[in-house]
Amino acid sequence: MIVRNKFNGENFVELEDTGIKDVETILSKSRVASREMQNIPSYERYELLFTVSKELEKRREEFARIISTEAGKPIKYSRGEARRASLTMLFSAEESKRMYGETIPMDVEARGKNRFAFYNRVPVGIIYSITPFNDPLNLVAHKAGPALAAGNALINKPASLTPYSGYMLNKLVDEAGFPTNAMQTVIASGGGEVSNFFLNADEIKMVTFTGGVEAADKLVRKAGVKKYSMELGSNSPVIVWDDANQETAAEAVVDAAMEAQGQNCIHSQRILIKDNIYKEFSSKIVELTSRLKVGDPLNDSTDIGPMISEGEAIRVENELLGAVKDGAEVLTGGKRNGSLFQPTVVQKVNHKSSLWHKEIFGPVTILQPVSNFDEALMMANDVPYGLQAGIYTSSLDLAMKAVNELDFGAVLVNDTSDFRVDVMPFGGMKKSGLGREGIRFSMEEMTEIKLAIFRR
Repeated sequence: MIVRNKFNGENFVELEDTGIKDVETILSKSRVASREMQNIPSYERYELLFTVSKELEKRREEFARIISTEAGKPIKYSRGEARRASLTMLFSAEESKRMYGETIPMDVEARGKNRFAFYNRVPVGIIYSITPFNDPLNLVAHKAGPALAAGNALINKPASLTPYSGYMLNKLVDEAGFPTNAMQTVIASGGGEVSNFFLNADEIKMVTFTGGVEAADKLVRKAGVKKYSMELGSNSPVIVWDDANQETAAEAVVDAAMEAQGQNCIHSQRILIKDNIYKEFSSKIVELTSRLKVGDPLNDSTDIGPMISEGEAIRVENELLGAVKDGAEVLTGGKRNGSLFQPTVVQKVNHKSSLWHKEIFGPVTILQPVSNFDEALMMANDVPYGLQAGIYTSSLDLAMKAVNELDFGAVLVNDTSDFRVDVMPFGGMKKSGLGREGIRFSMEEMTEIKLAIFRR
């Protein structure tokens, strides 16, 4: 497989494809590694993961340049991702020592008299993970770190457009001293036949997936009864009320809407603005957006790099043109040059259009005036997704009303939807996924409870 530079199309690196002839061997190796991983004490798992974290931090610039080249992410954001991946492995190391169980009071009824019980957590065994292109290093770390910390073996299939970051992370895991094949990487261009093998294999005890809801639906139908953890994207709102700090909110909203070309599951897609500040606030958004520099992601001054492919840029362009046909007005941007898409702000979007309801996954954000807070909450919830939402207000009452009534996995007060610390429970409601990620929460998903009962 040839991995290309997403800005200029040149060949970046060539990796060996995984063929259907290889899958039985990969699974067999994971079977052996799984048994070895289960016998490694937690302090050793800590030391191994800590070694990976230190090496990632030491080579942060190298990994950042890999991310920028294969994913098109501007280098200033890639450096942040590389740093986060190092922390993800560090947090995983720390949590490897905290897989606690607890005692169960069996004498709550007469039949439990003279019985004592406790449970602990044990690894599920072999996990198959599928990771996306938009955070090609840190989202692999989010599967690998908790899986290894909990004592599992992992087979990861990175996105075919950005496999090198995950492949290189796998090398660090190998070099740290983990059991051979504790983590394996599947490089599959189409992914179909090879991925289907692992999805259908009985020895795969869990599938963890980050991607689109349509792909997830097909995946579950193929894989059948297993454990699943899925983060399936969103269409995130940010409410900006008239008592908010407009300067702070405007800068944060633009960054949240346009970072990594909007190819981010918690990208701020719909900005719901109190009508009495709409004109002033929308002007700030347009001004800040129009200043963003589009170009080579390896240039330190670049804000917007290429989208992951020209096909994706064309998809976003078509979504925008469809919305304009239905009455939307482009305030800035909206032009495409190959895979480069100008950061775009639109208003007057028809709420029945796909641009309002779907996840755009591109550098486009919608501005919408609202007359009262109930209307803002209604519009925020008016999508089939519910990952994260933001609200800017100085009113505690409004903030708590938003926390209580927004149907999202996380509500961020005086912040945008686009914020994540890698230890927090991360996941959504409605079509935004199943389960929660975030190191400790991922480890809970990646383990089983084993109960022991003693009769005296």
